[in-house]
Amino acid sequence: MRVKATREGLEGHSTAADWFISPWVPAVALPSRAALWRFVLVSNPRSGLYIVARVLDVGPWNTADDAYVFGGHRPQAESGTDSRGRPTNGAGIDLSDYTWRAIAMIDNDVIDWSFVDGAVSLADARQLLPGYGTTGPGPVYGGL
Repeated sequence: MRVKATREGLEGHSTAADWFISPWVPAVALPSRAALWRFVLVSNPRSGLYIVARVLDVGPWNTADDAYVFGGHRPQAESGTDSRGRPTNGAGIDLSDYTWRAIAMIDNDVIDWSFVDGAVSLADARQLLPGYGTTGPGPVYGGL
């Protein structure tokens, strides 16, 4: 799904998965606790780079947007307010610093993401993301 992404930052802080954000772990935050510890393929359509990351935090903005995360709906945060009425920046996913750098993000912008099960081969990545080449860091295999 193509959504706006923001950089989570917060290296050294604890996440909803009780994981400390480190500069060398590819991670993301999605707004559903049920997504924790799952793997996602994240790609930057501007650079053509992609990476497999683990969902280690809940957010941005919401914590129970299952209709978006699992149901194919648009992120609730895109409405301009979150579930508690706070104004949002419209982001549907947060990227760790490692993930941000790996796919050459420059500013908050759109990315494509989808769930994957475990390790993903280059051939699998190509099928999940048609139009993405072999450039980039390639899939990063899980195993935290």
